[in-house]
Amino acid sequence: MSPLYPWFLFLHILAALWFAAGIFSSAVVRAQGRRAKSAAERTLAVRLLWRLHVIYTLPGLLLAGFLGFYLVSAGGFRFAETWILAAAMLYLLMFLSTLFALTPGLSRQRAAATRIAGGAANADDEATLTARGPSILTHVNAVIIVILVCLMAVKP
Repeated sequence: MSPLYPWFLFLHILAALWFAAGIFSSAVVRAQGRRAKSAAERTLAVRLLWRLHVIYTLPGLLLAGFLGFYLVSAGGFRFAETWILAAAMLYLLMFLSTLFALTPGLSRQRAAATRIAGGAANADDEATLTARGPSILTHVNAVIIVILVCLMAVKP
């Protein structure tokens, strides 16, 4: 084991907390945004969601994942162990859904909210703003984070 292993583990835990902060706070902001009455409130909620995604979720997801895969190989664990395979599959599911579904969905919602607030709304903007896909993926990611924390804490 490398003498830098504890430092990489510390950075991995910080990145995982950073990522979890983005996911869980996004769930709260999305719930409040759904209750918004005016277009300005909905625009603010969508802009906050995008900001949380870009500042917390994406960097935390990438850094925690790369460090996690490094720690598995550097820590002497085998990728053939069931809990490592399960964690890797859950991470890859979360990674792919975040990059290829959640990010484009939030980008479309941000553009639609900006057009609605600016008064140049399309017919599809309201439907884009109320799309359930990004909301569902945020909650799925939150559940996956809880499962991953259990797998990392117990290491069955």
